[in-house]
Amino acid sequence: MNRCRRLIAALLSLLLLSGGAPSVYAAEPPTDSSSSLSETGEESSAAAINLTVSIFENVGRRWLLSPTQLSVPGGTGLDGLLHILSQYAFLQEAKTEGNEILSITDEDGDVFPSNASVGNNWIVIINGIEYAGDNTSPPPASFASGDTVQLVYESGGTAETDLSSVAVPDRNLSSATESIPWEDQYADALSSASSWLKNNAENPFSLTVLGACGETVDHKYLTRILRSISENTNPSGVELPEDIMAVTFSGISAENFSGRDLIEEILLFPDLGRIESILGLIAYDCNHYEIPTDALNSRSAMINVIMAGQNQDGGISEVQGEQSDVLLTALALIALAPYRDDETVGPSIEKALQWLSEGMESDCLYSDDGAPSCTATSAVILALSSLSVPLTDERFCVGGENLLHALMQFYAEGTGFSERTGLSPTVEATGMALLALESQRTGRNPLILTSRITDSGTIDFSVSEPSEETTSSEPLLDNETRMKVRVGLIAAVSGASVAVLAMLGVILHLRNKYRKKK
Repeated sequence: MNRCRRLIAALLSLLLLSGGAPSVYAAEPPTDSSSSLSETGEESSAAAINLTVSIFENVGRRWLLSPTQLSVPGGTGLDGLLHILSQYAFLQEAKTEGNEILSITDEDGDVFPSNASVGNNWIVIINGIEYAGDNTSPPPASFASGDTVQLVYESGGTAETDLSSVAVPDRNLSSATESIPWEDQYADALSSASSWLKNNAENPFSLTVLGACGETVDHKYLTRILRSISENTNPSGVELPEDIMAVTFSGISAENFSGRDLIEEILLFPDLGRIESILGLIAYDCNHYEIPTDALNSRSAMINVIMAGQNQDGGISEVQGEQSDVLLTALALIALAPYRDDETVGPSIEKALQWLSEGMESDCLYSDDGAPSCTATSAVILALSSLSVPLTDERFCVGGENLLHALMQFYAEGTGFSERTGLSPTVEATGMALLALESQRTGRNPLILTSRITDSGTIDFSVSEPSEETTSSEPLLDNETRMKVRVGLIAAVSGASVAVLAMLGVILHLRNKYRKKK
């Protein structure tokens, strides 16, 4: 069975703060995994509270974090909130001292320091009440459920900004309190499975997975894979979106990859079916590509093709009326997730979720072809993450068991993930499991870049093939770049860099599966 997907290693720690000493929160893995979430364990058991959080800077008059509904542990204060935002990679770093914000570094690496002498200040606004950062009027030590927290960066000469009209968050996240607790076994699986993948695969899928996990690879390894994409001048309807995503997450706009406009190619591709439309829609949205509304394969056209496969029971099949398929339904939900507020798409998503909840086995696994499947289970986890549905949702828990813990049944200690329990690891199952884990680590859909890339690129394909003796072990990503890749950002390395997503194995599986039916 062929399948596929990707992931990252190690959840960030929620470190306790000490006295008035400056605190630094950075979006990077902990060196001591035992410090995960809370050193005392008290915060992890506290009841969750819901906040609406936003960060605005008056210099460029833009959101660093648009209004977001966030669930955090009870007792969380300003310092803890900034750490959680770093944990989610909406911030790279936040420095505080007491109740004062010293500086915030956004996800793009821009630093906004507090410097009262030149009029640069961070202002904390809670439920419309402004609190000073100089401890003369400090904010409350902890937030209450339902609070609206607004952080505003004010630079000398910038006008005040009225944020009181902000009411509805534009996205929802679940913190580690509502998510499944991150355990050492998940971090270990991420590390060993990434290493196993690097040693057992060399294709666009493996390239993107390894980049997402921050692994080092030989530059010639990178070049060979990108060369294969460049030389595939007549891709199929399945291969085109795969190529678009692989090129995009290598730091290059698919609109100009070595002189080719891959987006234009898919816009005009005839007769895209259900699988191709699912992949195509994900490819469009991975980098927020601008797609003409009147194109043959516009976003709305692909959405219509996907939804046309929904059966009365709520599941989706390649041919409407045939038995609904778990894997295809989960992939469709991943593609449709950005459109869940649409009055037509929303109800269809809910029907599909209901069908998935009813189809979960008693051991909290999902089956494919009559047997528990790593790929199907992973795809459901990724779909739920894409829709901000926590794995603690009672619809997707059985007798205290959860999907993430159940997924580990497919993990072969020290290697990768197998499609069936007890068998040898496969590239496709390992990749899909990694992607599912990554979605739980970050609490958001890892298939959509947080920063749009527009750079074109021509790869130097003249690099000669290496011999075993001369193969370089030079890291593809330095530490700083690796961190950005880990949170879905793009960084250039030797003309290209590596990041998330490839659907090759999943699609090959579906292609083979439905070919057998014909």
